[in-house]
Amino acid sequence: MNAAGVVRIRREIALARRILLSTHQNPDGDGIGSEIALAAYLRSVGKTPLILNPDPVPERYRFLDPGGEVGTFEEEGGAGLVRSCDLVIMLDNSSLNRLGKMEKAIRGSEAVRICIDHHDTTDGFWTVNLIDENACATGEIVYDLVCALGGVLDLHSAVALYTALVTDTGHFRFSKTSSRSHRIVADLLRMGVDPARVYQAVYEQHSEGFVRLLGHALAECRLEPGGALAWISLTRRQIVDCRAEDADTSEMVNHLFTIRGVRLCLLFKELPDGKVKVSLRSKGEIDVNRVAGRYGGGGHQNASGAVLDGPLEEAARRVVADAKNLLP
Repeated sequence: MNAAGVVRIRREIALARRILLSTHQNPDGDGIGSEIALAAYLRSVGKTPLILNPDPVPERYRFLDPGGEVGTFEEEGGAGLVRSCDLVIMLDNSSLNRLGKMEKAIRGSEAVRICIDHHDTTDGFWTVNLIDENACATGEIVYDLVCALGGVLDLHSAVALYTALVTDTGHFRFSKTSSRSHRIVADLLRMGVDPARVYQAVYEQHSEGFVRLLGHALAECRLEPGGALAWISLTRRQIVDCRAEDADTSEMVNHLFTIRGVRLCLLFKELPDGKVKVSLRSKGEIDVNRVAGRYGGGGHQNASGAVLDGPLEEAARRVVADAKNLLP
């Protein structure tokens, strides 16, 4: 961990009173888990953390926030909440364009702005960057930071960081999983984390509509010539007919990796406003973040996303064509 960065963050936390924590649109287990653990540390040193995200906590991660600590930015009053904070810490996101409706308010903040992230894209907007591209998750960096600052994790924070690591590594199968990752998890388990409970909360609480929609998706998946690229498209009609409007569909794409030879997967989802959300996943050295970046999105080398203009068929045609260029 960057020692100079830790020293600077320690100083900025000491000077601040009210500290804003945030992450990217459609927050995931890494972003939310990192926020909750860092907020607990800040409270332990007498600070007032405010967690505010562009979008609500997905249902699968609500077990991490039983008290409703994680807020959602609203157009009315949201900018005032951002201005009320004298330090901003952005977690698991270094790109302003992934802040959605929060972007303008964050850009207008006069506070010191810290970015803690493990992605390889860094916006020049941030005052202080604590970036580790080798970390398997932002939760890994937060764990190291809290320890470096002399903090002690409670069980709730340990569960939050375990969730961050386990979800962002695909249960420790993605390329950035390291011996360091497993040592941290071992420490979290010693604190009392129950892996079965976390798995059930995250992966075994789907709605009936989600499962029916998954069936449609897999039945209609398309395999490009050569067999290395597979993709799915979900129309608004399919989503509505399955009553899966509120379902988080981004993980559906990973099922395509069970097809022998597939190394690159895409999922296209038609949104209510006519735009199209694409989730991109890959194996090995195939960098799907390059494609996501062309459409204003971002993420990891092996897991990224973006939102495009519709119609669905045209969006799929363009991204599939770009994705094919990533294959050897």
